[in-house]
Amino acid sequence: MRCEPCSIGNGPSESMDALVGFTGPPSETLLRSMVATLMHRGNAPGEVFLQSSHASLARLQLSDDHAVGLRLDRRGLIEDDVTLLVCGFLTRDGNESAGGSVALSGLIAEYRARGIAALSRLQGAAIVAIADETAGALHVARIGAGVRTVFYGRYTETSAATSRWLVASEPKAITSAPGYAAEIRPAAIAQYLAFSFVPGHGTMLKDVYELPAGHAVTLGRDASSELTNLFPFEDDEWDGRGDGDDHRHWVAESRRVISDAVARRLPSGEPVGIFLSGGLDSSIVAAEVARQHSHRVLTYAIHFGKHYPNELEFARSVADRLGTEHHEVMVNPRQFAPRLRQMIWHLDDPIGDPITQPNFELARRVSQDVRYVFNGEGGDPLFGGPKNLPMMMQHWYGVPREPGFREKAYLASYRRAYEEWSRVLHPRVRDQIDPERDLESILAPFFQQSSVRSFLNKLMAINIRLKGAHLILPKVERMLAASGLTPLAPLFDEELIRLSFQMPPRMKLRSGDEKWVLKRAYEDDLPREVIERPKSGMRVPVHYWFRGEMRRLAKKTLASRHVREAEVFDPDRIRQLLRYDIEEGAGRYGMRLWMLMTFELWRRVVVDRDMRGVKGGKMMVYPDRGCNG
Repeated sequence: MRCEPCSIGNGPSESMDALVGFTGPPSETLLRSMVATLMHRGNAPGEVFLQSSHASLARLQLSDDHAVGLRLDRRGLIEDDVTLLVCGFLTRDGNESAGGSVALSGLIAEYRARGIAALSRLQGAAIVAIADETAGALHVARIGAGVRTVFYGRYTETSAATSRWLVASEPKAITSAPGYAAEIRPAAIAQYLAFSFVPGHGTMLKDVYELPAGHAVTLGRDASSELTNLFPFEDDEWDGRGDGDDHRHWVAESRRVISDAVARRLPSGEPVGIFLSGGLDSSIVAAEVARQHSHRVLTYAIHFGKHYPNELEFARSVADRLGTEHHEVMVNPRQFAPRLRQMIWHLDDPIGDPITQPNFELARRVSQDVRYVFNGEGGDPLFGGPKNLPMMMQHWYGVPREPGFREKAYLASYRRAYEEWSRVLHPRVRDQIDPERDLESILAPFFQQSSVRSFLNKLMAINIRLKGAHLILPKVERMLAASGLTPLAPLFDEELIRLSFQMPPRMKLRSGDEKWVLKRAYEDDLPREVIERPKSGMRVPVHYWFRGEMRRLAKKTLASRHVREAEVFDPDRIRQLLRYDIEEGAGRYGMRLWMLMTFELWRRVVVDRDMRGVKGGKMMVYPDRGCNG
């Protein structure tokens, strides 16, 4: 084991790939400017697969596209009037064995026969784009659970008065288009305060959208857009019949599916890293990787210094048991404060989860050693993590009240700033917010979904569709891509999601014991203390940081004329928070200040185009515009 501070040099140039494209007439300037904005994700300038009267597509490439065991035989293909381009790796129906591939020519044939529904059979971590000249449509799909993200937005070129759809792996490739004016969506601010991220289809910016996981969008030449659900995993819910009580079957199936999910993602011929927190989920992934991989396996645990609680002993115990090369990396505000703007530039949409910056710092360190990093994300959303218990208790013992009481209870249980948003916001913004329309309506379809009978599974669907697809996976993808790393998330595997819904809910949550089936599946592989201890999660000590190392930065950021002039937050309420001068929610000061500071820095970088401290956001020069951020 190595214990070291987070002091980082430049990581390798190899990284995950990226997609950019647009509808409408060709524009070499626009295409190259979008590619240039995402050069941190790929070290090749991008190959243009199509420039026609309807659509243009390009992909930033890796120097080595053949490390992941399951890969495409080619990354782009043109057949007559149809162009197919893929970023990431694909399998079909979960039936491919390690080392297999998906033929693009076969996908085009299926598309011609079945239309966009042909993509519903695909699995993996990928974005698929199909430009159909005859139909005059550009189809873009975010496969499966949404490990890879993609965005699209409307854009009007001022010089030509041409309106078109832009598509990109990161929103910055859209918002950096010449003449683009970023405008904040008021409802998204309240959503961010309630969730700590912007859930669902919308983003923080008007006319920029995040494609929901497991969906495809069809962008027409007439400015139309249509969403199609390719991954209706809720339809697989257990119907209460059959051998549901045979826990041995579900334990064996869980282990088999997780093992297969890891095998499909294992790189061939090179070392891999694992983010190992010492919790159950990352330990399970580490156990499978260590068992299956024939090359070096490096594990990494993060901590915040000896004065703060940590779970290093559990991570060490797992690493010792599995025989991995273990590293402990310390992160503290003095190190990362100068890089906060850089991190937020990579995020694009503000994410108020304090673990985001430590993930960014850890990725910088890990990029010195490997290119592919496994994580344990997905265990809680799929198998009933402890954060569901308050909602389950209310469901079992609570008394139904006014309409929307479940939605309100869920938002309150999230413990962000749902009960604080109306006091934090400036009246100019607050007056535009309708909590029923802008907050509760996001959750209502999940609670009202008649096809999902189990209340626990309704919560699981929320956690997969919203928290997983719009917080966890985008955060991990963006933070690792910033350092040229590719994240691998086997617990968000499509087959595992289906299995989670096929099994009886009591296999996931039994007598208050969360993730019961996972514990039984791996109790012989992991230290007993990892199996038996209650989940505590990665506790980032922001409450203490804002009383110490980060106090000055918070005041400089939030008590400034920029905040007053922006008229997003109420200056008086901000001053109270900075003084720790409110009684309600006293234990959540750190979380709320982190969320507010993250938003304000995001607003300056993305909306005001203040690029100070952002190395990757260099000003780009275009013939028809002086500069842009």
